[in-house]
Amino acid sequence: MSVYDPIEALYLSQYGNWYPKLRKYAPKSTIINLDELQPEFLEWFEEDGVILSEANDLREPGTKTRRDVNQEAGEVLSDDDSDDSDTNKEPQFTELNAKIYDIIDKYGPVFPKLNWSAPLDAAWILPGNMIRCQSPNDIYLLLKSSDFAVKDIEQVKELQKECEIRGWEKPHVQLVLKKWFEMPRSHEFRVFVRNGRMIAISQRDITFYEHLQDRSTQERIQDQIYTMFDLVKAAVPLPDMAIDIYLTRNLDNGFVIDINPYLPRTDTFLWTFEELEECANTMLGASHKAPLRVITSSAQASQSQPTYSFNMYR
Repeated sequence: MSVYDPIEALYLSQYGNWYPKLRKYAPKSTIINLDELQPEFLEWFEEDGVILSEANDLREPGTKTRRDVNQEAGEVLSDDDSDDSDTNKEPQFTELNAKIYDIIDKYGPVFPKLNWSAPLDAAWILPGNMIRCQSPNDIYLLLKSSDFAVKDIEQVKELQKECEIRGWEKPHVQLVLKKWFEMPRSHEFRVFVRNGRMIAISQRDITFYEHLQDRSTQERIQDQIYTMFDLVKAAVPLPDMAIDIYLTRNLDNGFVIDINPYLPRTDTFLWTFEELEECANTMLGASHKAPLRVITSSAQASQSQPTYSFNMYR
């Protein structure tokens, strides 16, 4: 069974494409076109090293302190270490800083991501390994330290070329700031869709949770996910996709967290891509529910793939 046109899948699964249609069912978010508001940010992003200015975290222009943030050591350089070369100039993003603070004033702490991916692989760089940003530099440091962010920007550039060939509107490099809220990780699930049908569901967090073992609980999870899937299917014209859904503690409501292209490089968590393709064939014309997989023991959890190991769409 062939996968839907991957270029169109990437185009339609950008956060800025689907969020306006599903904003009632997704965390509050604001989308910034980086290449329009502050193109200098993208130039800085592609430079080597991580040089940040403390002035980015000031609401009013003020005295700057040069800081070279080393990803592993976090070393702060003294004024004696500075030089006048262009590569060591402190970047300041006045328009972007102001926009970010406007959003933080509105939402409180935020969770950043780009067109498709969040910098989950760089969570270690913030206190508590938590992507909970309260200033522009929190966001810049996360993105600059993330391989996922690098791949996203590279992918936008490739998609722009394809869109030019196909006569489509070119996508922007977008920074998405979501209102941060605490989500119990045990209630995050990835839903796999092929040819417009839900074929499988996976627990996202590779941890054993006792309360997920009960069959009646699993059936409630499946039922609520089907309700959420119907909303997504009606709004997003993608026959093949992977949907990330968070269910509330009592399992009677949910949020669409992300929509990902269904591709071999998409993280399949407790399934393999080959198993999902088998499920797609099995579910053709079937009336039973898409199977749900959860971690069933602590031993299985310890043997499962480490979180954020290599796949991009998480």
